[in-house]
Amino acid sequence: MRSSNKLKISLAATAAASLIAVTGCAANTPAGSSSGAGTDKLEITSWWTSGSEADALNVLIDGVKKASPGLSVDNAAVSGGGGSNARQALAARLQAGSPPDTWQVHPAGQLKSYVDGGQAADLTALWTEGSWASQMPKDVAEAQQVNGKYYTVPIGVHRGNVLWTNPSVLAKANVTIDPAAGVDGLISSLKQVQATGVTPVCLGDKDIFASAELLESLIMSRAGADNWKKLFTNQYSFDAPEVKQALEDYKTILSLANKDHSAITWDEAAKKMTNGSCAVNLMGDWAYGELLNAGKKPGTDFTWVVFPGKEDIFDYVGDGFSIPASNIPHADAAKEWLKTLMDPKIQTAFASKKGSIPALSTADVSGLSPYQQSAAKSFKSAAVVSSLAHAQAAPAEFAQTYADAVSTFNGSGNVAAFTASMTQAQKSQLK
Repeated sequence: MRSSNKLKISLAATAAASLIAVTGCAANTPAGSSSGAGTDKLEITSWWTSGSEADALNVLIDGVKKASPGLSVDNAAVSGGGGSNARQALAARLQAGSPPDTWQVHPAGQLKSYVDGGQAADLTALWTEGSWASQMPKDVAEAQQVNGKYYTVPIGVHRGNVLWTNPSVLAKANVTIDPAAGVDGLISSLKQVQATGVTPVCLGDKDIFASAELLESLIMSRAGADNWKKLFTNQYSFDAPEVKQALEDYKTILSLANKDHSAITWDEAAKKMTNGSCAVNLMGDWAYGELLNAGKKPGTDFTWVVFPGKEDIFDYVGDGFSIPASNIPHADAAKEWLKTLMDPKIQTAFASKKGSIPALSTADVSGLSPYQQSAAKSFKSAAVVSSLAHAQAAPAEFAQTYADAVSTFNGSGNVAAFTASMTQAQKSQLK
């Protein structure tokens, strides 16, 4: 079992008003709303709308319907924005005192924003009743907590720093990408691909999280896992030489990417890679589920390596669900939903569609893909860190500052401006 300090994050930081942190949740039930006792309906808000994501969500919906015959489920998924559109819609509903029964959330930093706003219900009693913490790695369970209480239920674990590759394109360029060769080796290989007349990198950052994820992978590779975590405790600076080098690397990789990267989405970029339009695509392993859903064959249409660096780092992106602290329309159905998520068989079936691995150690991974089995093994041995691009490593305000800084940097390439913005945010937003 990994030590619990592997996912140390700045949970003590105060989350100010931001994209998903809405202060002053409604304390009074609006006229006409339910008392919260009904179990006949359930409304679920998420941003799972791509092919594989929708299929994975349907596994959960079918599971809760089986557990509660006659239940009517409203899938209120919101597409676009890498999840930001769904969070904006949710924020407006929470502010109005008209929440859905349950919503998707990343643990740790993003979760804390909802808890600080008084919007997420304390689920500690459910966790105790089900003995859920004993069924998963200690640090995964702790990521679902704020100040020692549980506020979300995890359904899966994703790895954010995976480099998906096209074996045919690499073979034609006589290139083998070796994770141990680090970032310098990766860039050298990409330039070798470029020399064959093929675009080296497919990127789809119409939603900025894709660029933010690429940059964070580079920072992790240059600075190492420990320094990455120290960025969010003010023990290491975004002005450090390794971060500046990662920014220069990022500029180089952007110059090797498709010119229309800001006009296409992450899933479109991943599919372009498998079609031979380029050699590699950096994306979390939800891309695995999406490529399978598109009929792509592992080992033939695509392969993968961990993003090159000096150590084996697992960039943890967790998915889970919370329920409202007040004004919940259908409380019993919402609790049944959370219990359904913690069924090991449901977690395995969900993972098979999503490309993730189960959060529960008790879930069987033997029938999952070779990629997922390797990810499960790595999660036990690698240096595990949390993603900033997905607002886990730090609260929402800081994550939004990072996303904005990446967006600006994509246009300007100004390293000094980026580091100035982020170091100021470290001082003002990480308390």
